[in-house]
Amino acid sequence: MQGPGQQPPRRRAGDSSGMPGSPDGLKDWQKNTWFGPAPANSNPFEEPDDAPELLEQRSRNVSDHTGEFWSDATQSTGYQYTRNDLKKASGKDAGRMPGEKRREHVISLRAVLILAGLLVAAVMIMYFGVFRVREIRVVGNSAISAADVIRLSGIRKGDSILRLSEEETERHLIAAASSEAEAKGNYNFYRLQFRYLEKEMPGTVTIAVREREACCFLTWCGILYVMDKTGMVLYETEDASMRDRMQLVEVKGLDIRAGAHVGQTMVLSSAAQELVFRDLFMEMKVLGCTDQIREVDLSNPSSLLMSTWDGYTVSMGNSESIHAKLRSLLLVRQKLIEMEQTGGTISVSNPGTPSYSPAAVP
Repeated sequence: MQGPGQQPPRRRAGDSSGMPGSPDGLKDWQKNTWFGPAPANSNPFEEPDDAPELLEQRSRNVSDHTGEFWSDATQSTGYQYTRNDLKKASGKDAGRMPGEKRREHVISLRAVLILAGLLVAAVMIMYFGVFRVREIRVVGNSAISAADVIRLSGIRKGDSILRLSEEETERHLIAAASSEAEAKGNYNFYRLQFRYLEKEMPGTVTIAVREREACCFLTWCGILYVMDKTGMVLYETEDASMRDRMQLVEVKGLDIRAGAHVGQTMVLSSAAQELVFRDLFMEMKVLGCTDQIREVDLSNPSSLLMSTWDGYTVSMGNSESIHAKLRSLLLVRQKLIEMEQTGGTISVSNPGTPSYSPAAVP
C-alpha cells in the first residue's frame, strides 16, 4: 500500500520483476543503467563499459575500418562511390562518376552517328543532284556534226558526271560510228577518231575528236579507193572522173593483199611497202606538202619516184631519211619557181646535195 503523498516507484525501460536469478528478474547487463535522453554522437559499435559480456563475445576488430571491405568495396556490396573515391583516378576520367562516363560515351556515339548521317546525305545530294551532265561540248570535228558526235558517244544530259569513263566513251563512240557507217552507208563516220574526254565540275563535259583526212587514193580492180595517211579506206567509188576532182595523191605500185573495203586498212603483201607508205605520208602530213604531190610510185621501195602538180619529177632513191629528202625537195622546188624553171627532174637521193635536170626541149 502506498501512503498519502507517495508516488508509485518509477519504472524504467528494461525493469522487470519476478524473473528468476535476480530480485528483479534481470541480469546486471540487462538493466537500464542510464537515465535521460540517448547519448549523442555515440558509436553504435562501441559497447558500454557496463556490458563487458558483449565486448568479450564480439570481435576485437569490430571498430577497425581499415580492412578490405572498407577500402575496396564495390557497388555490388551496396557501397556507393563518391567523388573523393575517384581522386585516385588519372587522366580525363579523374573525378568523374561512372554514370557520367557512360553518358559521355552515349553522347559521343550519337555525335558520330549524326555526323556520319550528314556526310552520307551530303554525298548523296552531290552525287544525284549536283554532279550531273548539263552541257556537252565537242571539239575537233569538221565534216561530222557535234550532235552526231554526242549521239555516238552515248553521253546524255542528266547522266552522272562522276561515272563517265574516258575508256568507255571511246569504245562506245568508235563502235557506234562504225556500226552506223556500215548500216546507213554514211562513210564519214569512219573518219571519226577519239582524242580525250574532259570533265569540268559540276556539269560540263567536253568530247575531243579528230577526223581522218583523205590524202591519197589508188585504183584496184576498177574501183577507186580513197585512204588516209595510215592506209585506211574512207570511201570507194567506181566513178573514174573523181580522179582529177579530188586533188589527192595517187598511189601506184602497191601489192594489195586484203583490206580493200571501207572502214578497213589496206593490207599489203610487202612489209617494206607498208612501212614506206606510212612513213612517206606521215612526213608529207607533217611538212604540209601533200597538196603539192600528184603521184607516188612505190612499186620499188629502193627507188621511190614522185611527181608534183606543177610538172616536176622527183627521184628519192631508197626509203631512208624520208623527212630530209622531202624537205630538200621543197627547198629546191621553191628555188626553181623563183628562177622561173618549170618541169624537169629533181633528185634528192642525197638530200644534202640535191640536183636538178631541166626538161628536154622538144
